[in-house]
Amino acid sequence: MLLLALCLLPGLARAGDGAGKPLNLETIFASDTFTARLPAALQWLPAGGGYARLGETGGGQVIVRRDPVTGEESILPLGDIPGLPADFRVSDFQWHPGSGFLLLKGPASTDWQGYESALWYVYQVADERLRLLGEPGQALQLVKLSPDGRHAGFVFANNLLVVELASGERRRVTRDGNQDIFNGIFDYGSTEFGWVDGWRWSPDSKRLAFWRMDATAVPRYPLIDELHSYSRVRDFHYPNTGEVHAVNTVHVFDLRTAETTAIDIGHDPDDYLPQLHWDSTGEHLYVQHLTRDHKTLRLWRAGADGEGIELLHTDTDPAWLDITDDLRPLADGSVLWTSEASGWRHLYRINVDGKARPLTRGEWTVGNVIGVDEVGGWAYFYAKRESLIDQHVYRVPLSGGPVERLTTEAGWHRWQLSPDGLYALATHSDARTPPTLALRAADGETLTMLVDDAVPRFGAYAMAHTEFVTFRTDDGIELNGFFIKPADFNPSKKYPVIAYGYGNAGSQVVVNRWGTQRGPTQDLWHRYLAQEGYVVFAMDNRTTAGRGKVAKNLTYGEYGKWAVLDYIEGVDYLKSLPWVDGDRIGFWGWSGGGYLAAALMTKAAPLFKVAVSVAPVIDLTRYQAVGVERWMGTPEENPDGYARVNLMNYADRLQGKLLLMHGTGDENVKFSFTLQFADALIRANRQFDMLVYPNQRHGIADHRLHVFTTMTRYFREHL
Repeated sequence: MLLLALCLLPGLARAGDGAGKPLNLETIFASDTFTARLPAALQWLPAGGGYARLGETGGGQVIVRRDPVTGEESILPLGDIPGLPADFRVSDFQWHPGSGFLLLKGPASTDWQGYESALWYVYQVADERLRLLGEPGQALQLVKLSPDGRHAGFVFANNLLVVELASGERRRVTRDGNQDIFNGIFDYGSTEFGWVDGWRWSPDSKRLAFWRMDATAVPRYPLIDELHSYSRVRDFHYPNTGEVHAVNTVHVFDLRTAETTAIDIGHDPDDYLPQLHWDSTGEHLYVQHLTRDHKTLRLWRAGADGEGIELLHTDTDPAWLDITDDLRPLADGSVLWTSEASGWRHLYRINVDGKARPLTRGEWTVGNVIGVDEVGGWAYFYAKRESLIDQHVYRVPLSGGPVERLTTEAGWHRWQLSPDGLYALATHSDARTPPTLALRAADGETLTMLVDDAVPRFGAYAMAHTEFVTFRTDDGIELNGFFIKPADFNPSKKYPVIAYGYGNAGSQVVVNRWGTQRGPTQDLWHRYLAQEGYVVFAMDNRTTAGRGKVAKNLTYGEYGKWAVLDYIEGVDYLKSLPWVDGDRIGFWGWSGGGYLAAALMTKAAPLFKVAVSVAPVIDLTRYQAVGVERWMGTPEENPDGYARVNLMNYADRLQGKLLLMHGTGDENVKFSFTLQFADALIRANRQFDMLVYPNQRHGIADHRLHVFTTMTRYFREHL
């Protein structure tokens, strides 16, 4: 039996609010009832322009601009722009008041690979002149206004172009883009680092830096569209573990000379160049160079002319190194950098001579860097210092000194720091409270509450709420979890439990924020299940976020090992509770959580009576190189580890009811994983259920109501 500790987060109710309307699946998944009414396209404008947002009036869309000091607002009615089509809905904008140019983005569309594009207009406010940014009918990608507001760049058909806004003159930065060559945009295999954007303006607007990804040698993976008289095949470059990936190179285009220069750091083509940044002057680039084994990360500094290349800093790790976007260049030539070299991710200042000085220390983890105020001498960042389930905002002097926590309310804080570092547009939520939006001073003081009722109909519904708990494993590790119980919970009764998890190293599902890990609809579905008489349980294993690099490294060599082992401990914990029906425990998960669901029904059988596995990874030898090799090495280096992870090797152990769900158009976790696992189950004479969504991508975004209705029915019938 486990040694147990139970704690209730202060301020959170043990059960839900009894009064109000009951939840239903149509309201959750097929209406906007619970969509947060936060300002659209909210952003700080450059050059002291205040902040702006999209809005609606009786006359149509407007852009509202506000001064953070005086509170004075000005409104630009978009319907008054001459020549803008009446049916053109603006979804985003970029505005430089100093130059007078405004870029307007139309509705975005996403292709079957997940790349977004849209029609863009450029409007010269003073002269009231409007024209298309691209050619007629062109949907553009990765559009960016230059820092001085006089040019815009974008990607079209895997080529990078730049436009002088005053004249409308377009120049091609590259010409060789095609299905194999990607300029200014990442190929699919490289997007596993977390971004698609493959180009950067220099801060002086005189140059732009970009990646060129050559995926010619990368194998192509087909997606088959069966919804036609004859099937249609769409394929794209998808590097499996151990196979060749796109060759990364970095280049600089000079707008004054129209010349392109290669930045050659002499790296092995089998390595990665996952991140780059300009220095504060626009004369130098910082290029990050990650070895193929993910164990060494080098930071290079290079002149924009390709000369003077020098190694500034090196990080190493016995397992793998995560890539972030935390580098911030400073005016004196030093940079801010985050590293897990101490065993915990902390903030460092690296001088021009390469000497790194820590600005934060301790057994806690720095999250993303928010921004820098060089005049005031502060660096702002997120961290989980006092609590793993909350995210707070902190700052530390750039010269070193005590760390200050700037947010006080428990929950999840996110800031957009103003360009001058004096203000923040700050959102806050917790597990039972929808987000609020406030204008804050940089020291954390609330100046103006902008939105305090983002989901006005939330209070009209009877809600079960999240109860956070901790428990200890047999070897003494404290783990975080949460329950959502029926509003009329009676501890003298026995309840079936539906558990949820994800489990990848560095991930987190137990968080004190609105919508928890995967967004409000999934969280509301969990509350709906509680309304239907189930107890919902989730937990984070010992390799998840905020526990340090040594904890994450436990994953190395055998993906999912501790996700499974710690969930076995979680079931022991559940069975120790007098109100849990230990014979009626179910589980569900998606993607990495889908793997966990299938693993728990095979490797950990017969602990769970029923599980739903959505879009599961099954055999990591057939998954993405970047995403897997950091945790596993290559199949050639670690054949036994890959074999232990491959759930096809455990198909004969399946016990209980298992539902597999997958979209055939999944560009991330291949639909073939589910087919291959199904084949293994059939060969092992194991019964299971399967539901296929034609042409749906990884998130099955078009049919969420059907997905969650099916899962509800499956648990109702079998749990």
